[in-house]
Order: sequence, then structure tokens, then C-alpha cells
Amino acid sequence: MGRKQTTRQAIESTPIPVPPQEIARVLGPRGKNLHEVEFTTGRSTLATLPPKFRNLIWVKRGNYVIIDPNAATTDKIGGEIVHPLLPAHIKQLKADGLWPAEFLEQERRVEGEESEDDSSDNDDDLFVNNNRPVQVDTESEEEEEEEEEEEEEEEDEEE
Repeated sequence: MGRKQTTRQAIESTPIPVPPQEIARVLGPRGKNLHEVEFTTGRSTLATLPPKFRNLIWVKRGNYVIIDPNAATTDKIGGEIVHPLLPAHIKQLKADGLWPAEFLEQERRVEGEESEDDSSDNDDDLFVNNNRPVQVDTESEEEEEEEEEEEEEEEDEEE
């Protein structure tokens, strides 16, 4: 199947996992087309991205995929990514009742945590550029400057 047909199939068709295929969440890339995935049971393993999807569909951390565990080639690799799931696919699987309940619970917990975080004014989640030195004006520096100005004013008054 050509690149164009593979793209069309990945985007338009709604995949349905057949046993022993499972839906898994991507924890992150590990290099050489390997991705660490977490199953609904909480078990994490490596999964390969087949050549037909390479340089065509990008699998990122937090995405969901359908894994075929029977395609495992070694002890370290726990399966092959059969189909990357797009948000439209996930919505359809939820509507059909095929979406794992474990992932629904995790999404609810994450949404609850985000709503709590939105109420507080923390800037800890902001991106910090470590390549630039941080210049922070502290209160002590401002106080020192004010004291110096006051001393200069006192000296001017004495003269």
C-alpha cells in the first residue's frame, strides 16, 4: 500500500481492536522507532512503529495506539503499533463503548487536577529557558538602593 493510501486509511477508517490487540497510552519515544506504552493494566513495555507509519504519522507522548502483543520480536519489545489513534477515533470508540474504563478514570483525574491548578496562580508550570541567565530583582537590592538614595539626600541636606 502506498503512502497516500496509508495516510487515508489511518485518518478515515475507525479501527476496532480485535483480541489480542489492546489499546495503550504512549509514555514517550525511546528512539529507533520504539515507543514506551502503558496498557490498561498499568504494565509498560516497548512497542515498535512499523515502517508503513514511519515519517507519515508522528506518535507523541500522551497519544493512544492499538498494540498487537503477538508481534513481539524480543523480550524487551512487547508488541507492534497496529494503528495510531486520532481524537476522532477515540471519540468514536468511546461512543461505541469499546474504550477501556481505566483510561476514562485517568482522564477524569487529570481534568480534575487541571481545574484545581487553574484556580491557583502558579507559574511553576511555565517553560523555563535554561540557556539564559535569570535576572531577578530582589527586595533587598531595592532596599539597598533606597537606603543609598536616602543617605545621599541626607548628605545633600547637611551641606
